[in-house]
Amino acid sequence: MEEKKSKAQEAFEKGQQVEMQFGGCAQCVLHALIDCGFPISKDVFRSASGLAAGVGRQGETCGAVTGAILAISALNGRQFENIDQTAERNKTFNLCYRFIDKFKAEYGSIQCKDIQEKLYGRKYEMSKLEDFQAFLADGGHEPQGCPAVVGNAAKWAVEVLEEDEAAPQEEYAMFR
Repeated sequence: MEEKKSKAQEAFEKGQQVEMQFGGCAQCVLHALIDCGFPISKDVFRSASGLAAGVGRQGETCGAVTGAILAISALNGRQFENIDQTAERNKTFNLCYRFIDKFKAEYGSIQCKDIQEKLYGRKYEMSKLEDFQAFLADGGHEPQGCPAVVGNAAKWAVEVLEEDEAAPQEEYAMFR
């Protein structure tokens, strides 16, 4: 009898697959979570278009991280109409801290260039064609490269969201 996959494992596999096929790490994390049934607006997905390869291919904050943070925020953040409320914002910060802790435990950083160096032994200027081609030649979209980073980000986002759902609701620290 086949064992049922956890939602976190399903998110990993979907994130890895869609990143291998289409690229765009932030959107691929969101795509995986939407495919797993999380009610994230496709406008949020579209908003992540420029976040790949460390925000506009600049090697800054990893797109997989920004995609996961967007998902966590879309599901828990404060509403436009309630900007004066801080409880949802503080809850979202708490969830983001937990996600980032998981990510840093594996990759040591949330910076795209640092992750590239860990995975491939070098940093790439992804906005330059020659470096992007070198990234691809070095296995950038192979399963254990950036697709695994995307898969892990999707998996850890699901884990954080599920842990929060299962935990007693606590009062989150109120600070600005």
